[in-house]
Amino acid sequence: MHKFLTALAWVLATAAAPAWAAPDASEQAQYDSFVVAAGESNGAARACGASEPDLAQHQATAHKNLARYAKEYGFSAASYDALFQKGLAEGKTMMDDMKRSGVDGCRGVLGSFQNERAISYDDMKSALAEVSDGLPGEEAQ
Repeated sequence: MHKFLTALAWVLATAAAPAWAAPDASEQAQYDSFVVAAGESNGAARACGASEPDLAQHQATAHKNLARYAKEYGFSAASYDALFQKGLAEGKTMMDDMKRSGVDGCRGVLGSFQNERAISYDDMKSALAEVSDGLPGEEAQ
């Protein structure tokens, strides 16, 4: 009976564990870049005059979706807040630089931002898979 219970516990534990290996450093760096990009989008939209409620919704949606993605694929989200803040600053700087050079990128930024602020987890995951040649643990497309 003890052997059966031990075997059953092992089966249940391994069935709940992800089927892929823990992410390597380059995969973690890619996840981190997704967090920075979410912050950049928010910072750029702020520089373009997006409303505070929209900025807050975008930030909450990004956090919820990227935290779920991290949990699903075994990424560390320990630096999430710092990376998002870094992205906020970079997005604002990017838009300020564009404005100084006479380029108004706000229309495109705000269009993307409006889509991202309410994006579903599955749609975000599909977008990340598209820009990164698949999901973690999958063969490159």
